[in-house]
Amino acid sequence: MNTPIFAASHYGVVHFGDLDCEAVVLTTGERGYVRKELAKLLGFHENNTGHRFRQILADYAPNSLSELDKFDSPICLPNGRRAQFFPAGVITMIASGVIDAALSRTLHRARQKLVPNCMKIMRALATTGEVALIDEATGYQHHRAPDALQELISKLLRQSCASWERRFHPDYYRAIYRLFGWKYQGHDQNPPHVVGQITLRWVYGPVLPQDLLGEIRNRKGISQKHHQWLSDQGLAHLESQIHAVTAIARSSQSYPDFKRRCEAAFAGAALQLGLLLDELEEGA
Repeated sequence: MNTPIFAASHYGVVHFGDLDCEAVVLTTGERGYVRKELAKLLGFHENNTGHRFRQILADYAPNSLSELDKFDSPICLPNGRRAQFFPAGVITMIASGVIDAALSRTLHRARQKLVPNCMKIMRALATTGEVALIDEATGYQHHRAPDALQELISKLLRQSCASWERRFHPDYYRAIYRLFGWKYQGHDQNPPHVVGQITLRWVYGPVLPQDLLGEIRNRKGISQKHHQWLSDQGLAHLESQIHAVTAIARSSQSYPDFKRRCEAAFAGAALQLGLLLDELEEGA
């Protein structure tokens, strides 16, 4: 029986700082890299048998070896060129494994040359998710965005504005106010403008794509709140994020400290439409 040939529908180059790697999205929607380029990205050239590449997978991401065998046959790129494919998701494990071994002084001397590239990879992934990098490089996000937005609207937004209910517990406001040395005394007066900015940036921003927030802004009236337009699924995402931000605020020493912690915790900020849709479908 012949092994099926996978084809790439989208192609581009991912930039990890000053490092480049060819990336593709298969017709099945699976994202990944040209294997030879991935090996070069990590800091070494794959030999004819791929032994060194397989060995580094065995050491730092052993569960990925089955993926290596699954895509043993070449894929067809949009330009007709054949290449070996490797799925996304393992590069973080390899890079972090190499760095951890270097820090603990257990990294083999022959692999010391991998450290600089692995550091660049981790810096790039700290600000933009791996899948997002591939989608941006290949243009795949433009392919999914219109349909994904409509599907997310149907899942996360209500048809009409709901009656107001308290969604932000006073503990949230107390924690945020404390960062500025203020005392929260209830909502007899509107919160300072900066509190609203923090809420949009660190509560709504990391869990709702910008396109979806734009849709809410287009729908809501002046006195309406964003959360009044969220469905039960949307509110579940929101409440989880409120708890996370409250916990960070409580443990922060100052607003700059809080901001640094949020940037570290929610790197990459607003989810892409496709990524959130995938998450919702997996949880269904």
